[in-house]
Amino acid sequence: MKLRILPDGTISGLWDDAIDWPSLGRVSVKRASHVEFDPRRQQWYVQSGRPRNWWRRVLQRVLRRPFGEILHWAATRSEALAWEQEHFGPGGPGWPGRGTGHARQPHE
Repeated sequence: MKLRILPDGTISGLWDDAIDWPSLGRVSVKRASHVEFDPRRQQWYVQSGRPRNWWRRVLQRVLRRPFGEILHWAATRSEALAWEQEHFGPGGPGWPGRGTGHARQPHE
């Protein structure tokens, strides 16, 4: 697992149950994405946890459900989770401070 440790002691990384995060101190979690199943298409998708559009961000807060852009489609959940780990992990295009977080367009 790769982690980013900032000078102020803040640790960033993808959640992994292998680490007892609360033992390190106060925990704050911000979702990078959501992995969901689309019953109409019969595929899994990775959806951005933070919409680029301000109106979608308002809807997300009010309705408490994701309104981010779909970043990736996959045939299996494990494939979607693997893509999510690669994309949002340290050094990936979705890692904060690198790229836009929206590197791959969904395919039809």
